[in-house]
Amino acid sequence: MRIINLKVMMLLAAVVLLSVGAFAQNPTSSRGTVQQTYKVEEPIKRSTAAGPRFELTPISGYSLNGHVNLYRAKFKMDNAAHYGGILSVEVMPGLMGEFSYTRSKTTARYDDFVAGDRTNYDMAIDYFQLGALKALKQGPVVPFGMASLGVTWFNMQTHGVSDHVSFSAALGGGVKFFFSDRVGIRLQGRLLLPMYFSGGGLFLGIGSGGPSTGVGISTGVLTVQGDFSGGLIVRF
Repeated sequence: MRIINLKVMMLLAAVVLLSVGAFAQNPTSSRGTVQQTYKVEEPIKRSTAAGPRFELTPISGYSLNGHVNLYRAKFKMDNAAHYGGILSVEVMPGLMGEFSYTRSKTTARYDDFVAGDRTNYDMAIDYFQLGALKALKQGPVVPFGMASLGVTWFNMQTHGVSDHVSFSAALGGGVKFFFSDRVGIRLQGRLLLPMYFSGGGLFLGIGSGGPSTGVGISTGVLTVQGDFSGGLIVRF
């Protein structure tokens, strides 16, 4: 019995020595395993998505104010400088919604061909436009095209003469030059089309295919105008 117990004790001692030797060769502890697991489970930091970009652009330039042909007369508006501003909001990458305002303070002449009379007026031409700008490429140099709709206010400064407000459209293009992420310059040209409504009608009929309706509106271009502008872009 003593010989058997001695053999068992020697076997247990050998197992313990082998375990200690294996531990010494691979010094990975349970504490190290916990630390490694903790590092894997650390939350990943994510960047906050940027909101829409805004651009504020005060502008100035020169307006080609055109003329209006009347039945027996001509109303000529002199070309003049203009000033104003543009507020742009990024709708999606490469597309911006814009509100713009410009004012051209000028003089006008009314020539009556029949009577041979000429009358001079002081006036201002105010454009309020809401539209979109499409960038044609990205980078520090951004060519673009734009279109807008709004109203034109022919603001007569001469006492006793009525103002005229007209629906209008604008088409144009230009280029932006950015010196940094927040500052640049904008150069553009626009074709301006004040319009008038000469009439309209509503149609209602009943046929074999059932009732049908329609609306017709007759419009025309009051005058053709244009402008060239430049300004400093401040981006937020």
